[in-house]
Amino acid sequence: MAEATALQRVTQVRDLGVQLTPDLTFREHIVKICKKAYRNLGFVLRQSQGFTNITAIRVLYDALVRSHLEYGGVVWAPHEAKYSDMLERVQNKFARHLYRRLYGVYPLYPLMYPTLFVLGMVSYNELGVRRQFTLVVYLIKLLHGKQHNPGVLQLLSFSVPDRYVWRRRRPPLLAVPAAKTNLLAKTPLTRAIRTINQIQTVIDVFACQFNKLAKIILYILCYRLE
Repeated sequence: MAEATALQRVTQVRDLGVQLTPDLTFREHIVKICKKAYRNLGFVLRQSQGFTNITAIRVLYDALVRSHLEYGGVVWAPHEAKYSDMLERVQNKFARHLYRRLYGVYPLYPLMYPTLFVLGMVSYNELGVRRQFTLVVYLIKLLHGKQHNPGVLQLLSFSVPDRYVWRRRRPPLLAVPAAKTNLLAKTPLTRAIRTINQIQTVIDVFACQFNKLAKIILYILCYRLE
């Protein structure tokens, strides 16, 4: 008879490239991908020193660095500023390097250009905006019938107020799920529903052509929402 072996209790599991922990905060996953992105960014900056084609440098960054920072972002998108800033620092470092290559000056000391200005000058958006845009567009595609995901679709409920509420103010498009914990209130799906409700106050997401709608959503996320 074989000897009994105790099963080891694991504290984290890697599934499809995403590090899962019991608390479902994805903090360890974010720290891990930031470390890997920094290593890849260092490689890109070293190997591209002699490049004169800026497009080639962008392609290397998008393929080797930003792809790691965005893979699975719909699932693990952080709501804590600490981890969101951790991701943004990687891209900001590349944006400053690219700005110097394009304009011949380094945007930090002594110029101290704002980060958003530098990103705009090199034609990049914040990673947080891109994650938010990806999830919002995905949910709107579900509502338009352009995506098939019954599991997520059943979590979306239209808000149907009474006439009294309608007269006072424009009601939200989607009902925000009730949350008993802060973690549930800050899930990517709940945040995306709130964002769609804010966007709906500016444009009708059902009355606009989808290509045009996507551009308007990106503009609103960048410049209109706080």
